[in-house]
Amino acid sequence: MQPTLSIHITDLCNSRCTFCVVGSPLYTKNTVQFGQVLDFLKSNANQGFWAVNLHGGEPTIDPHFLDILANIRELGYKEVHLQTNGIKLADSSYAKKLVDLGVTLFIVSLHGDSPAMQDELTHTPSGLERTLEGIRQVKALGASVRTNTVITKRNVEHVLGIARLACELSVDHVNFSNLHPVGSAFFSFQKLVPPFAVIRTHLLPAVEHLLIASRKVTLEGFPYCTMPNMESLHLNEQGRRIRMLMRGQVIENYDAFMSTSCRQFGAPCQTCEIREPCGGVYNEYIQYRGWAEFAPLQRVRLTSHRGT
Repeated sequence: MQPTLSIHITDLCNSRCTFCVVGSPLYTKNTVQFGQVLDFLKSNANQGFWAVNLHGGEPTIDPHFLDILANIRELGYKEVHLQTNGIKLADSSYAKKLVDLGVTLFIVSLHGDSPAMQDELTHTPSGLERTLEGIRQVKALGASVRTNTVITKRNVEHVLGIARLACELSVDHVNFSNLHPVGSAFFSFQKLVPPFAVIRTHLLPAVEHLLIASRKVTLEGFPYCTMPNMESLHLNEQGRRIRMLMRGQVIENYDAFMSTSCRQFGAPCQTCEIREPCGGVYNEYIQYRGWAEFAPLQRVRLTSHRGT
């Protein structure tokens, strides 16, 4: 996988997801400095970074967003990846402007298979309708789309429906994320976070549906032992190199940072033969539920999984 710069360009968002990992619903003004973003782009130009991944908050509502895209192009980066809720993409002229400015991959949040579900999770009335239209618009323009679904107690029984919806929209790549219970999600842990056994029951059929439909599928943030025989689908297996700018702080290796600062290993991990690529368990999850759900894996139990 090509080396990537990853930049948090705004704290603000036009959705109010209860599980937002960066706490956007809590911000009333943006703390990100446009000059720092430009300096980061300039200092890393011609340093072997192929793509720039932009995220927030919601990047499309930032007043400097189009200027950032223009600078990325001028500095010679080959690809732009945009993490977005897709709402503004429903405007066909705006979607075309982003593709013309070099956005090649749209990573679109898709958390429900019905308006009621997505709008409840994001507190954004009519949000799903606009998100789906946004996906259609950028697909029609020839861009690639990867959806990201954060699994919660509210949508866990609907992940197969979400997978089917992604296929109907001709989404290229579907990613399922384990909820990272930080910020407001930590205080709503019992309401938001399903046990891994429940997730597994509903996620496995969804993954199988997507593989049969020849869609790329990945898993993010799941301890390997909670999804046995699916090791090859984890984003940890992609060999990523990500340098991130997050609110003025440069994180040299994002995956290593997550493993050392945001996750931990416990007693069940000590004899696990695939501990190193796993990355561990979110600290907050262990605070609430402990280690009872986890067990070491042996390499002899691993099997390849088609569709990667």
